[in-house]
Amino acid sequence: MITPPRWGCAEWRRENLLAAISEQGGEWTVGRVKQIYRRWLRRHIYRHTIRLDLARLHRDGHLDRHGDGTPRRFYTLRQEGATS
Repeated sequence: MITPPRWGCAEWRRENLLAAISEQGGEWTVGRVKQIYRRWLRRHIYRHTIRLDLARLHRDGHLDRHGDGTPRRFYTLRQEGATS
């Protein structure tokens, strides 16, 4: 069981989200992350916050973004040696 900090912090969320994505793999949408955050933090997290976390992990080179220009955007773990 992951123990969140007393007051949610973005670095903690992103570190644990990246660990979950690495362990579980697959496609990660805002809805999938929202379920994980709800379980960890036991409170509501705005979709905008989740989008920012995913975008930051993408910008930092950890995730690949798919579905630009479509109604369904999702992220996957970047494979070693891959470029975006």
